[in-house]
Amino acid sequence: MVYLGKHGSPEAARRFREVLAEHFAGRPVSTTTRSAGKPSPWPTVGHLCFAFLVHAERYYVDADGQATGEVERVKCAFAPLLNLLRDTPTDRVTIRDLLDVRQSLIDDPPKYEKGRKAPKGLCRRTINDRMHTIKRLFRWGVEQRLVPGATWHELSAMRGLTKGRSGVHDYAPVQAVPWAIVKKTIEHLTPTVHAAVLVQWHTGMRPGEVLSMTRRQMDTSGSTWIYRPSKHKSSWRGRERVVAIGPRAQGVLKPLLPLSPDAAVFSAQTAWDEFRQQKRAKRATPPTKQTRDRDARAATAAPVNEFLGIDEYRRALTRACDRAGIPHWSPHRLRHAAGTRIAEKHGIEAARAALGHADLATTRRYASGADEAIARDIASRLG
Repeated sequence: MVYLGKHGSPEAARRFREVLAEHFAGRPVSTTTRSAGKPSPWPTVGHLCFAFLVHAERYYVDADGQATGEVERVKCAFAPLLNLLRDTPTDRVTIRDLLDVRQSLIDDPPKYEKGRKAPKGLCRRTINDRMHTIKRLFRWGVEQRLVPGATWHELSAMRGLTKGRSGVHDYAPVQAVPWAIVKKTIEHLTPTVHAAVLVQWHTGMRPGEVLSMTRRQMDTSGSTWIYRPSKHKSSWRGRERVVAIGPRAQGVLKPLLPLSPDAAVFSAQTAWDEFRQQKRAKRATPPTKQTRDRDARAATAAPVNEFLGIDEYRRALTRACDRAGIPHWSPHRLRHAAGTRIAEKHGIEAARAALGHADLATTRRYASGADEAIARDIASRLG
């Protein structure tokens, strides 16, 4: 039996969370409160998280002022921390507490997040990323004088989980998708999505960069076109993304270039119309009056999104893979395929320039498949 305090008081709620933290960590439950004695002058972990979320909603925004996905990732990372240490003052947080938070992610991970199911629990990389976000929270708190420097100094000593020795699973690295698989997939795609896949295959762009293309962002005056996306992954760092578009990709893009310079090259409305026409062409029975009325309303309705979204793009590939009877693959694997081909034929530095990386270490992850091909070629010549 543990006395928590007066029913309904903040002290009782704080003590209840402390008891849960000790219980889930497998330690004997202390009969005395951890915060007994003089009250702490520092804010609680709950106040620290709230202050950081206010900062994140203002800081993590794109060029249009819209919040990025980092805000939701921060909220997911803070959930176990708040569950165990919400009422703990920041000067009383120790590295043992963070180990308890990490252990809660291992033992009782969230089964569903943002509509995604994780039946095997969180992988090692996800757990390490979330703990890194929590440590970043306390570092930011030191800058804002919400966390004492000694607390951050202790928490910074915490290391991430090691591969193969942490008791959690790891996903296989993302590999380049072979052309044989791509060829079978595009046979079941609509013309717009088919073209987006080919452009991404030839250029190695990210899916978001391909789908956000407009004529205004492209310089088509030379033999090699230059595409400068206004928004990309590293735009917040002040870096410019330059994509060179060669003859093969140009041949795919020319029939799709719109008259309006700001119109989407890969239009969501066009892709949806093509998908509906394909379904109507395969219809075995005559269309009903309800079907004709629905098509008439859809033809006159304004499109919800002008640009084809990444989620729609991915779902289209998934449906095409099902029709072709092949395993699912994500559009980002096209970027890995381009990096592998370029590194194999022209070297890792050429792949870095084509993919737009600032560091060669990042390029090596995208061109990992080229190492084996290069080693095979050297062995066949010299071995």
